[in-house]
Amino acid sequence: MNKFRLYHYWRSSSSWRVRWALALKKIPCEYVSVNLLSDETDGPEQRARNPFGYVPVLQILDDSGDTTGKPVYLTESLAIIEWLEELVGTPSVLPGSSYQKAKIRQLAETINAGTQPIQNPAVAQFYSSDAEQQKKWSLHWIRNGLAAYESLVQETPGVFSVGDTLTLADLCLIPQCYNALRQGVFLSEFPKIEKIYQSALLTESCQASAPDSFSPQS
Repeated sequence: MNKFRLYHYWRSSSSWRVRWALALKKIPCEYVSVNLLSDETDGPEQRARNPFGYVPVLQILDDSGDTTGKPVYLTESLAIIEWLEELVGTPSVLPGSSYQKAKIRQLAETINAGTQPIQNPAVAQFYSSDAEQQKKWSLHWIRNGLAAYESLVQETPGVFSVGDTLTLADLCLIPQCYNALRQGVFLSEFPKIEKIYQSALLTESCQASAPDSFSPQS
């Protein structure tokens, strides 16, 4: 199997998704922190890995871990996870029929495209230089996204978002819940999501990939 190096930030929800997929599939990986709160994302090294400067970035090494030659990078969390899914299919984060897979992707994109990017600090800061207005912006889009997810997830009952096993949808939802709680959003506003969140926190792979396991103090 190829060896991997993940450039990530401990509190990045997109990074957590990929760490979670790696933990769930028990894929060995080296983790390299990129500090999103510094100018490190604008540095030439990170921009060479990802023109946006964002994390996560998965570096694919050869079987010996050799980094000579032109580095091979993969960016965008869902693209990385779906590639890992093809590489290691069990346990699957996209199980079931083609329709069930589509429902999983629908829920995942509700967070990945419809919620998380809009409430990122950089977006809020571009919207306004006023801290209170930034907070108001973020809270609006977090609640808007979770309300949509809460409605959609009623169609796919189970312990988790789609049935009784973790899927790509949960890998997107739970990090967003973590961000919501940090912003002061109570999950009790979204009862189904709160149940999914509490169930997911009990899983070994969630605990292994969670921010607290990668914090600078850990």
